[in-house]
Amino acid sequence: MMTEKKSFDGPLINYDEDDYDTVIETQVVESKRELVEEVDLVKADARQLLLYFASRYKEIHGFDYVVDWVKDIAILKAFKERYGVDAGPMIRILFDQNKGKINDAVMTITAFSKGSKWIQDILHIEVQQNKLKEENKQSTEGLLNTDEFIKRFAI
Repeated sequence: MMTEKKSFDGPLINYDEDDYDTVIETQVVESKRELVEEVDLVKADARQLLLYFASRYKEIHGFDYVVDWVKDIAILKAFKERYGVDAGPMIRILFDQNKGKINDAVMTITAFSKGSKWIQDILHIEVQQNKLKEENKQSTEGLLNTDEFIKRFAI
């Protein structure tokens, strides 16, 4: 077996010449709440959905959700593939409308696994109903209130 001889043709430079007393400031998110509020749930990936879920879980129930990163991200990735743009809004509805519970049982990430389709069906139906409500909101622009109507037709 032939070994190749390695060589370095550049100048020798000390790459560790920084001053250890110098403070470098980086932008840090002040709280998890800020991080969660910035998430676009329609476009969020599995990791962002997991962070959102864990944050809302603590907010609603008062204690931390124990995250198993590999397993939970895999569950949410498959969930996102099944439901697409509705996946994030389904998680939001779980907390906003159902207080993190379905049938008085606290929901965890496993509620979004393939075997818990009945839970996902409930949430998906609620998302679709909310979309219909938004589409069917009647505009009151140009309508008269009762007093104005009577004044126009008073003789």
